[in-house]
Amino acid sequence: MTASRRFRAAATGDRGSVTVEAALGIASLVVVLAVAASGAAAALTQIRVVDAAREAARVAAMSGAQEGIAAGRAAAPGAEVRVDSEGRSVTAQVSVPARGLPGVVLTGRAVASAEPGVAG
Repeated sequence: MTASRRFRAAATGDRGSVTVEAALGIASLVVVLAVAASGAAAALTQIRVVDAAREAARVAAMSGAQEGIAAGRAAAPGAEVRVDSEGRSVTAQVSVPARGLPGVVLTGRAVASAEPGVAG
């Protein structure tokens, strides 16, 4: 067997390995990008949830608990909104499951001072 023949035999034994490595690399890249996109979406949703809690607490402090719940639901559609009155303060809590991250629930909480004359 000549040297060129041995070289060709060795080269053909590795045939397709680059394709497999490229496929695994691309699949890994897609998974990393999907996880990064889910994380970014969760971060944006967390901001929305905190804003909804702040809005619910503010409205509840001025107009009452039912109006606060409605304001929280308007700010974060599909979220669970709870408003509690304790003395002179109103606490709003907004929770929503994170899309793309199973088992993760994003929660925002805000407290506001109740206006005089507002019934909880």
